[in-house]
Amino acid sequence: MHNIQPFNFEKNQVRVIQDESGEPLFVAKDVAQALGYNWQVALVKHVPEEWKGVIRSNTPSGEQRLTVLTEQGLYFFTARSDKPKALPFQKWLAGDVLPSIRKTGSYLPVASQASIPATMALCELAITVLRPSDSSKIVMLQKAGKATGADTSFLPDYTEDSAPGHVGAMDTASATQLLREYGVNSSAIAFNERLYQIGLLERRERKSTGGNIKHFWCITSEGLAYGKNIVSPQSPRETQPHWYRETFSELLALAGLAVAA
Repeated sequence: MHNIQPFNFEKNQVRVIQDESGEPLFVAKDVAQALGYNWQVALVKHVPEEWKGVIRSNTPSGEQRLTVLTEQGLYFFTARSDKPKALPFQKWLAGDVLPSIRKTGSYLPVASQASIPATMALCELAITVLRPSDSSKIVMLQKAGKATGADTSFLPDYTEDSAPGHVGAMDTASATQLLREYGVNSSAIAFNERLYQIGLLERRERKSTGGNIKHFWCITSEGLAYGKNIVSPQSPRETQPHWYRETFSELLALAGLAVAA
């Protein structure tokens, strides 16, 4: 049983199936109709047997037997066609579909390929503006790669977050959690205001999808010695400060707060 993947050529759907070895198979009916033919099996009668076949596949109407062409069979069929769309179809196939399948294992439309530089520029801007932790940067780049079809296999599976100059990962937690653990008589809101006053936090804002202004906190460059900015679980466009346990007592002293006896 095979699963099919639909793509569009000039508003005509062309289904592509990858066989067990990863090679693409093209549904002959779709190819013929994209070129302007009224489909009948006799259209591919002249294609060599080793370059065509019949497979079973799932479709919206149930399991069907589909006549398919290999890459060689597709070129053979289109090269013998006198239809005006044959050459544009070959260019689409050779310049767009097949290179993308070879590189990523799936079809990536030209429009998405063209968006790769813009997407990466947005990532670079977000990293510069939001100052996310190294682990958050990896997540951002992996999501950008998935959105554009870019290869992200070179990225590490994880990275260790720590204060500048520190070797090894440093454990972090939210201000609310750490204030409770240290027994500090202060709310997270008041704590954040103190850090804002001494330049370790800054207020940021963004527009919500409804047009309202959303406010959030971002650790400044100076504050990164005591914590890291993670991507907020509520919104990927916001950061959420997390503070290193190892240096939290020092941070409390800077904020003028005392640890419970």
